[in-house]
Amino acid sequence: MASDKDKIAKGMRFLAIALPLIFTAPGIFYLAGIPAYQKGNYLWLVASIILMLVAVFFMVKGLRTVLAGFFDQD
Repeated sequence: MASDKDKIAKGMRFLAIALPLIFTAPGIFYLAGIPAYQKGNYLWLVASIILMLVAVFFMVKGLRTVLAGFFDQD
Protein backbone atom coordinates (compact mmCIF):
# COMPACT_ATOMS: atom_id res chain seq x y z
CA MET A 1 0.00 0.00 0.00
CA ALA A 2 1.94 3.00 -1.30
CA SER A 3 1.03 6.63 -0.76
CA ASP A 4 0.21 8.88 -3.69
CA LYS A 5 2.47 11.88 -3.08
CA ASP A 6 0.76 14.01 -5.74
CA LYS A 7 -2.64 13.64 -4.07
CA ILE A 8 -1.16 14.38 -0.66
CA ALA A 9 0.56 17.52 -2.02
CA LYS A 10 -2.67 18.66 -3.68
CA GLY A 11 -4.56 18.16 -0.43
CA MET A 12 -1.94 20.10 1.48
CA ARG A 13 -2.39 22.98 -0.97
CA PHE A 14 -6.10 23.03 -0.22
CA LEU A 15 -5.36 23.01 3.50
CA ALA A 16 -2.87 25.86 3.03
CA ILE A 17 -5.58 27.91 1.30
CA ALA A 18 -7.99 27.22 4.16
CA LEU A 19 -5.60 28.08 6.98
CA PRO A 20 -5.62 31.89 6.62
CA LEU A 21 -9.38 31.87 6.06
CA ILE A 22 -9.91 30.01 9.32
CA PHE A 23 -8.49 32.97 11.23
CA THR A 24 -9.41 35.97 9.07
CA ALA A 25 -13.09 35.17 8.44
CA PRO A 26 -14.12 35.13 12.13
CA GLY A 27 -11.97 38.22 12.68
CA ILE A 28 -13.79 40.07 9.93
CA PHE A 29 -17.08 38.84 11.36
CA TYR A 30 -16.26 40.16 14.81
CA LEU A 31 -14.42 43.37 13.95
CA ALA A 32 -16.35 44.54 10.89
CA GLY A 33 -19.48 42.42 10.49
CA ILE A 34 -21.16 42.86 13.84
CA PRO A 35 -20.64 46.67 14.11
CA ALA A 36 -21.82 47.12 10.51
CA TYR A 37 -24.84 44.89 11.18
CA GLN A 38 -25.82 47.07 14.14
CA LYS A 39 -25.75 50.10 11.83
CA GLY A 40 -27.90 48.33 9.23
CA ASN A 41 -25.14 47.38 6.76
CA TYR A 42 -25.00 43.69 5.90
CA LEU A 43 -22.08 43.62 3.44
CA TRP A 44 -19.29 42.69 5.89
CA LEU A 45 -21.52 40.25 7.70
CA VAL A 46 -22.40 38.36 4.51
CA ALA A 47 -18.81 38.52 3.24
CA SER A 48 -17.43 37.04 6.46
CA ILE A 49 -20.01 34.24 6.50
CA ILE A 50 -19.17 33.39 2.89
CA LEU A 51 -15.46 33.32 3.76
CA MET A 52 -16.18 30.97 6.67
CA LEU A 53 -18.06 28.62 4.37
CA VAL A 54 -15.23 28.73 1.84
CA ALA A 55 -12.78 27.86 4.62
CA VAL A 56 -14.88 24.86 5.63
CA PHE A 57 -15.11 23.75 1.99
CA PHE A 58 -11.34 23.90 1.49
CA MET A 59 -10.69 22.12 4.79
CA VAL A 60 -13.02 19.24 3.91
CA LYS A 61 -11.71 19.01 0.36
CA GLY A 62 -8.11 19.09 1.58
CA LEU A 63 -8.61 16.46 4.26
CA ARG A 64 -10.46 14.16 1.86
CA THR A 65 -7.70 14.52 -0.72
CA VAL A 66 -4.93 13.86 1.80
CA LEU A 67 -6.69 10.80 3.16
CA ALA A 68 -7.33 9.53 -0.36
CA GLY A 69 -3.62 9.89 -1.03
CA PHE A 70 -2.67 8.01 2.11
CA PHE A 71 -5.10 5.16 1.61
CA ASP A 72 -4.75 4.89 -2.18
CA GLN A 73 -8.33 5.70 -3.12
CA ASP A 74 -9.55 7.25 -6.37
